[in-house]
Amino acid sequence: MSGHCIYREENDDTHLEIWEDGDRRSLWFDDVILQTEINIHDSAVLPNPVNRAMLAHLMFGLPLQRVLLAGCGGGAIARWLHARAPEVHGDAIELSVTVARLAREYFEFPPSDSNWELQIADVREHIVISNRRYDYILVDLEENQTTPRWITEAAFLEGCRNHLSAHGTLTLNLLFDDAMKISEALLRIRQTFGSDILLLSNPGHDNLLVLAFRSHAPQTPSSDALVAQGRRWGIDFASLAARLTRLAAAAAAP
Repeated sequence: MSGHCIYREENDDTHLEIWEDGDRRSLWFDDVILQTEINIHDSAVLPNPVNRAMLAHLMFGLPLQRVLLAGCGGGAIARWLHARAPEVHGDAIELSVTVARLAREYFEFPPSDSNWELQIADVREHIVISNRRYDYILVDLEENQTTPRWITEAAFLEGCRNHLSAHGTLTLNLLFDDAMKISEALLRIRQTFGSDILLLSNPGHDNLLVLAFRSHAPQTPSSDALVAQGRRWGIDFASLAARLTRLAAAAAAP
């Protein structure tokens, strides 16, 4: 890490630091995990390439009225969406009281008079008790630098699917340490959402993004449409589209 540390906190199970380097502020876990990064001077800029990739579904131009962030972290995506599309309503679910506090104090999570709500809760409980439908659900959670298995189990996946609008998209940010776990996770996702899902790799990173749809995976937009959506959102969708892989074959039997 370069720059200088502006905040440090030790908890029972983790070490948190906030760093500033030029126009960037970042939240780190245990000195090695970059959890959140923002541009402190421009909330409409999303500096982290993985965060931008997490929003690849925006290239399709689908309706976007309500969003669920499962794993808010510092709230970079909520802050960015509030700046780019203040009319969008959002629920950010964060399990850690400390991280939720830092999101508000250091990372400009949207204010209480905005369309965003930050809830300190377990997203599994939210999925059970909420009656809201979402156009976009982003699940970005990890434990010990890996994706918890429950995220790709039928109960949670079906809960997410049931909370999607008719044109809704679920994006899962997956981090597994071997190919077999990835294959098993993809099989479970396809058993819930059907075989037509999209994968997006992130060069230089170990995570894999999975885009699953309530109805069906849309076709990749034309070059002109990608450019137009890129201008709207400030994201290079052409480069993201080039990294998309469509899994359309039927899932193999377990």
